[in-house]
Amino acid sequence: LTAAAVPGVADVRREQQARRNFELPAMSPAPRTRFSGPVSTHRVVEARRFDLATAKEIKAAVPGATINDVAITVVGGALRAYLLEKGELPDAALRVMAPISTRTPEQAGTAGNQVSAMIVTAGTDVADPRQRLAAVHESTAASKATAEATGARDLAQFSELAPGGLVALAARTASQFEMATRTTPLVNTVVSNVPGSQVPLYFSGARLVTFFGGAGVTDGMGLLHGVSSYAGQLILSVVSDREMLPDPGHYADLLEQSFAELAAATGATGAGAERERPRH
Repeated sequence: LTAAAVPGVADVRREQQARRNFELPAMSPAPRTRFSGPVSTHRVVEARRFDLATAKEIKAAVPGATINDVAITVVGGALRAYLLEKGELPDAALRVMAPISTRTPEQAGTAGNQVSAMIVTAGTDVADPRQRLAAVHESTAASKATAEATGARDLAQFSELAPGGLVALAARTASQFEMATRTTPLVNTVVSNVPGSQVPLYFSGARLVTFFGGAGVTDGMGLLHGVSSYAGQLILSVVSDREMLPDPGHYADLLEQSFAELAAATGATGAGAERERPRH
């Protein structure tokens, strides 16, 4: 009755509830890499396609593992190899942020986004590919439980607590003073998985052969990975800053190498990575 009778009380209570719900475990900083600094105005884009059936064989080697776990493990293997070549691999494992859906079965078909994000290990501190997959799965299972406990609605409510103008001002100030070089990162890269149709798609009689995703990089987050699937393909796209990743083709080759090593380590017998390169 009080909340309904006194203006603003309901909003205050909703704000207090959102603050109580948005409680995440304490998290140590992620190790700094070449991708943790301020970005330039130049971008590079690459992509590779893999056999989805092989990826499913790989995930079956670790009980409970998912295609997303496989993708993160492949990224972790490529990052490990790339940074080792540069003499820049940190002792601590690199950390990945992966958006996930928190839509419940009861919310299926409803409007609006129901998403959260989990922060997990990339397994770059693990040399053995199969053990890396196990480490990634253990991390994602624990992080997903935390994200689901927080809930997308609580995250949306929490975002309402900060005025949009203030957030924009903070972002411009951080960029102007190159705060990415002065602060320690919480994550090193993003791996975003959006499953696609397994049935071939057509437009005016023309068959869609494949597609590649992308997103914008930002200061402190100079490397992004987009994951999708389509008609038996597992598609892994890369977007980065040209100054941070001057050899994107080589990095993409390391993604292929990582996938092949993971397939061999788990006894997967599929075709592996497709050798055809995307045309830019």
